[in-house]
Amino acid sequence: MAKRFILFIVFICLPLKASASGYVLATYGSGGEIDESSVGVEMGAIFLSYIHPTGGAFSLGLGISVANSDENPPSLTYPLLPGTRAVWSKDYNDGNEQEIYISLGAEIVPSLFLVVGGGFSRQDKVNIIGTSSGQMFEASDTTEHHGTFSLQLRYAIEGITFGLGYHTRRGVIAGLGVAF
Repeated sequence: MAKRFILFIVFICLPLKASASGYVLATYGSGGEIDESSVGVEMGAIFLSYIHPTGGAFSLGLGISVANSDENPPSLTYPLLPGTRAVWSKDYNDGNEQEIYISLGAEIVPSLFLVVGGGFSRQDKVNIIGTSSGQMFEASDTTEHHGTFSLQLRYAIEGITFGLGYHTRRGVIAGLGVAF
């Protein structure tokens, strides 16, 4: 319940009190380090500000994304027969990669924003080892953590916003959303 209250304050009340507009942006990414497709959603606000050098606006957003990185590890054989040796080893992504991030933007010309984002992603991995007799077993399972960075251009006008940019894990990202 406390999380919902905080989200309500950040995304509904704060923009209303700060002469701001809210936005919801859906993104799609392809390429990058994970080399798989990804989808995400970002919620945020665009704030008119006297601090902006030209009297323009800033944006602040919070988002999540999920990358389709799940691989299918082979079926495992238990137990390992005595005297057998591992002849190959391979790491598999176990499940999708999840990311949470924040984005900060500044209006560079009217309605066009340069947006910088940073976040944190996690990916479960499993290491499968195979033997000469055809047996396979799980040697280890770990969770990898990655820092993420993105750079985008976004255009926001008349209730719609769209953007194009690059993300270190997701590759080229494109987004389309609504501003309210």
